[in-house]
Amino acid sequence: MVRPSLRSTTHKRVKVRTPGGRLVLHVSSRKKDLPICSLCGKPLRGTAFGEIVKMRKHSLSSKRPNRYYGGVICHRCLAVLIKAEVRKLPFPHSYNITL
Repeated sequence: MVRPSLRSTTHKRVKVRTPGGRLVLHVSSRKKDLPICSLCGKPLRGTAFGEIVKMRKHSLSSKRPNRYYGGVICHRCLAVLIKAEVRKLPFPHSYNITL
């Protein structure tokens, strides 16, 4: 019997035959969702995603971009936000964000 935490149906199960001839059950963890922009809702580029166990091995700089709002806002929304701040215009989206 597997651990109680692995008995959930959200985990993938794969039957694997070992070199000794036994049939064992491998249980994989869930994958993290693709990160999305908090303003426009499009997927963020340059961010790593996948299994949480494998994500721990990556450095912080490989998980998200090293810029303002990196990993939160996409580059297009950030460019519009910076231009609006420099030109002292209201941000086109309905969010009240200031730099």
